[in-house]
Amino acid sequence: MSQLTALPPATPEAVPPPPPPEKRSGGSGRRLARDLIEVLALAVALYVVITICLQTVRVDGPSMIPTLQSNDLLFADKLTYRLHPPERGDIIVLRQPGDINRDIIKRVIGVPGDTIQIDGTFHVVNGQPRPAVLIKPAGASTFRVLPEPYLPDQSRDPWTDVDFCCDSAGKATRTPEALTIPKDRFFVLGDNRNVSLDSRYIGLIPTANIIARARLRIWPLSTFGLLGRGPGLAAAILLPLPWGLVRQRRRVAALVTGPSAPPRLGSLRSRAEWRGTPPGHQLLRR
Repeated sequence: MSQLTALPPATPEAVPPPPPPEKRSGGSGRRLARDLIEVLALAVALYVVITICLQTVRVDGPSMIPTLQSNDLLFADKLTYRLHPPERGDIIVLRQPGDINRDIIKRVIGVPGDTIQIDGTFHVVNGQPRPAVLIKPAGASTFRVLPEPYLPDQSRDPWTDVDFCCDSAGKATRTPEALTIPKDRFFVLGDNRNVSLDSRYIGLIPTANIIARARLRIWPLSTFGLLGRGPGLAAAILLPLPWGLVRQRRRVAALVTGPSAPPRLGSLRSRAEWRGTPPGHQLLRR
């Protein structure tokens, strides 16, 4: 019989010990601190960009009706005019000459190099004289009528007040007078001409007084949207000045007889404008 040799018992294989648990002391805290720093850096960067490029403004008053209503909330772009000057039709935020603590909002009508005048008797509608803004751009040989579809409905609320311009400062006159706008000056008007404190009263606006271009209406939501530029002169009708029709009007002459004479704009609100406290023209920054 063959002998059976007993085998020694199998030795179990060595199993490596489990790795020690990671030490978390301070690890999660460092990650949290890093995340907070990144969030704060992003917030600071956004704040700097918004401060440099944007301004939020609220319209106070009726001088830009119907384009803008009182209490409209807007975003204004402060970067554009660092790249190029304002253009005709832009709606701009500016510091009022003589009162740099007051910001007002108007539309650019005349730019440097333009020859501009306002003739209150240029048109005749139903037997009544109606004004026109006449512009001769730099290098042009004839005046052009500026089309202004942004004005209030002229059949119901026609422009009738302070409708002759401009003297050497860009202010209202008794009869139509042509003014060539010098370098770094702009002629501005409110869309609601009968109640607007604008270049007809405060003169030409220096470039340094222009803060921003109104770009976007964000409130009320029902009128949310971009604020476009008004039509340019390319669409205007070429017309010679009707010198034979120019005549002085007593009503307008009374508006410019002296600095203390308030314009007869038909309301106490408008008289307050002439005294330098126009309700409806200041933009409140927010």
